[in-house]
Amino acid sequence: MKSTLFAASLLVAYSSASYAQTQQPNILFILSDNQHAGLLGAYGNQEIKTPNLDQLATEGVKFTNTFAVNGMCSPTRATLMTGLMPSQHGLHDWLNDEEMEGWPDDWSAVAEFRSLPYTLKQHGYNTAMIGKWHLGQPWKPSLGFDHWMTFTSGHTLDFWNNTVIENGQISDISGIHMVDYFGQKAVQYLESYDSDKPFFLKVSFDGPYMDPPTNMGPAKNRHYEYYKDKNLSTFPNEPINKNYLNQLISFAKNNEDEHFLNKIIKMVITDMSGDQATRANMASQNTLVDDNVGMLLDTLNKKGLDKNTIVIYTSDQGVYYGQQGLWTHTILSQPSTLQETAFNVPLIIRSPDASQGKTVNQLIGQYDIPNTILDLAGIKQALPNSPGKSFAQLLENSTSQPIHDAIFYEQTETRGIRTQQYAYWKRMDSEFGPSELYDMINDPNQTNNLADNPEYRDVIAKLDNRLTEFYQQYTDPQYDLWSGGTAKGSISHPKLFQKRFGQDWTVKTDIVPAFKE
Repeated sequence: MKSTLFAASLLVAYSSASYAQTQQPNILFILSDNQHAGLLGAYGNQEIKTPNLDQLATEGVKFTNTFAVNGMCSPTRATLMTGLMPSQHGLHDWLNDEEMEGWPDDWSAVAEFRSLPYTLKQHGYNTAMIGKWHLGQPWKPSLGFDHWMTFTSGHTLDFWNNTVIENGQISDISGIHMVDYFGQKAVQYLESYDSDKPFFLKVSFDGPYMDPPTNMGPAKNRHYEYYKDKNLSTFPNEPINKNYLNQLISFAKNNEDEHFLNKIIKMVITDMSGDQATRANMASQNTLVDDNVGMLLDTLNKKGLDKNTIVIYTSDQGVYYGQQGLWTHTILSQPSTLQETAFNVPLIIRSPDASQGKTVNQLIGQYDIPNTILDLAGIKQALPNSPGKSFAQLLENSTSQPIHDAIFYEQTETRGIRTQQYAYWKRMDSEFGPSELYDMINDPNQTNNLADNPEYRDVIAKLDNRLTEFYQQYTDPQYDLWSGGTAKGSISHPKLFQKRFGQDWTVKTDIVPAFKE
């Protein structure tokens, strides 16, 4: 009798394993907000506790050279949904909530493109979006998502008091940190999941969100006490960059956005720079995100979903929190700054069939991620017009050839190319500022601009040609800022573009028919 039961149990186990190998995989896509790779223990940080993400890296594959396409969240989130560059999808900057009332009620910033969730849904997936969206109006599901829960605004101003919309129902949420709230909602989705179809669940945490006011001064979350007296060298204590500060003051005086910039100036100078409470706050928000990642992974295990679920963890982009005297985002100075702190993001992928504890140092562009997800789902249909390539083969044990020898990113008037050795930034023209070149092997902190060094003339010429060729191929003329094209929704410093292209130049926020087969 015992042998019969043992044989039966082996048959069940074998059948379950076989099913997991042949069925389309579930995909749990976790996106953090404003998180540079260097804030995770798995990437070498010895001060910030991220045990669940560190464990995920030991169970999966860690990519060390993954780069966002932009330094602002709306453009990067648009790229993660479409595989397109900002100069293709039209989002060059954050979508300003203060302008939201002027947008059409049904406006979805990238609905006209074939998207990742739409394509997954067409191939049999149930799709769910829980968390921060920031890609247009939030009132209706977008891009083929079945389950829909997000903020009724775009970005985070308060972790503890918010309004959300969940499948059409609006609720005020208070007394709970929104990272925990989104995490709990995602757990509920997984716990109640009962379908023969695979799922694609995008969990978009609004943390650690390294910007003021949420990360200014003491925090209320459960990890703050641990960090409040720690010596946190993770967070630089450099003097504020004088050029950066003078520009902010000048922009404010010229009414570029006086209220907003004056608020930023006060918070950075008076309340954040060199402030221990702010440093502890920032550290604690990273650990809180890690908590919720652990909760999601535990739920997969308890439900038995881990055997056929691919887990992907990344961030939209990073921000400055004191590096080289810079704070917040890439666009707050002119010309924009493209330091690695704002562009190098974590990317960890755990797949049941992939290597464990592997580190990949190859260059990955953010535009590669959507096509890789489709490939992992068994869908041999890349998103159209994308520069992205699948790197699914890098998850396997075998050594694979690099998919890129360079990746590209852009921030309004500045475009960049990153190779294994160099980072080159080109400005729209000299009126916006000079070009910059950094040797990333010998100068990883990007403190020595080599652009005027005659010894690097040939290097710059080659990189400049590569940059020009790339953007000749991967721009849409209507959204090519360098040729007088426009931007969707919002753009920082619009007067600079009006000065160059005329007073009639303006952003464009129209409803375009949604993509349909």
